[in-house]
Amino acid sequence: MKELMKSLPSPSWRAVAAKRNLCAFIAFILLGHPAFAQETSFRRVQLAHGISLDIPSHWTILSQDSRRNLSAAGQAMADNAGIEGPSGRKESLLAVNASPSPTGAMIRVSVTSPSDYTQADLASATPAELKELGVEMQSMFKKLEASGGPKIIEMQTFRIDKFDTYRVLVMPYIRASVNGPSPWQVTQYKIPVSTRLIEITLSYRQSDSIVWQPILERVRRSVQY
Repeated sequence: MKELMKSLPSPSWRAVAAKRNLCAFIAFILLGHPAFAQETSFRRVQLAHGISLDIPSHWTILSQDSRRNLSAAGQAMADNAGIEGPSGRKESLLAVNASPSPTGAMIRVSVTSPSDYTQADLASATPAELKELGVEMQSMFKKLEASGGPKIIEMQTFRIDKFDTYRVLVMPYIRASVNGPSPWQVTQYKIPVSTRLIEITLSYRQSDSIVWQPILERVRRSVQY
């Protein structure tokens, strides 16, 4: 009996095997073949100001000129709508689109210096103030829509969460797609750190949420600053 027990796999080995089988099962459900589980990978991206995060290695990182065009378009929409921009200097650090095209998910990272608010402001924010902020944002989005901006379908509840030891303002909403019938889920994370405001925007097409949502959650959990 002792020899038989020695020949059995250890609990730790069985746990590893179970995890591998679970990953293979998930890949089979999503993609129809377990071999695809081996192709999924992420890579670490180091940005300015000590910010880093993991992104899918096969996604497309937009060039600096493309990021500048996006920033210019956003500023133009705000100017045309008569919306005053942030008081500080905003710097686009990263823009990533999911493959293949047309993209179904996006990652955006920027930094504004100095920040318009602090960790203390987030700590003292009340539910009523967050609700009021949501109403103000919806009003601004309406003005932007008239100037060529995205159509907002639903403003969701704003909240204060934590990234590690820092409080973060979480601003989720649903917008219309620009190239298809399915709406997009967008979540903005605004983190005042020292004198800077780190802004991370994660968005995905809702019709394919079973694919995009876990990937973007993996990206969110990887952020360091």
